Amino acid sequence: MNKLTPDQEYNRIMAVYGKDDPLDALNLVERQLHTLTQRAQMLLGLCGIVITVTGFSGRIIAGTNRIAQLLIVSGVGITLLAAGLVVGGVMKLHWITQQPPESDLPQLIRSSLAYRDRKMRYYQKAVFVLLLGLTCYVIAIAIMLLNPHASTVSPAR
Repeated sequence: MNKLTPDQEYNRIMAVYGKDDPLDALNLVERQLHTLTQRAQMLLGLCGIVITVTGFSGRIIAGTNRIAQLLIVSGVGITLLAAGLVVGGVMKLHWITQQPPESDLPQLIRSSLAYRDRKMRYYQKAVFVLLLGLTCYVIAIAIMLLNPHASTVSPAR
């Protein structure tokens, strides 16, 4: 499926949703932004889980060997970078009503679509970065599991 150009998408939205009332088209874009925000919150939740689990078991994983140490630290750092992309790029607020121009509804819809697309690009980058961080993290866990007696760090009591 070919991706629509911004003009093609605008024309499709206006034909399907804005035929009777252009505000319906703007409401569609608002719902899309809401969906994007919900998905971004899910990514933040995954980042939080990684950081929390590292707090409990990171020391044990890192005690396996130097490679596991580097992977666990890299995984957490990369995951934190993903969280930063979500917070700084997707969750950053800029109300649709604050976008110029204030009185031209078709242009407001176009600028809102561009705003959505910018947020989507941040979201896509954050997903990629999070998957990279999780990959480092999972490899570190695999190293630990493949070397069950290698840990020199005893768990805290």
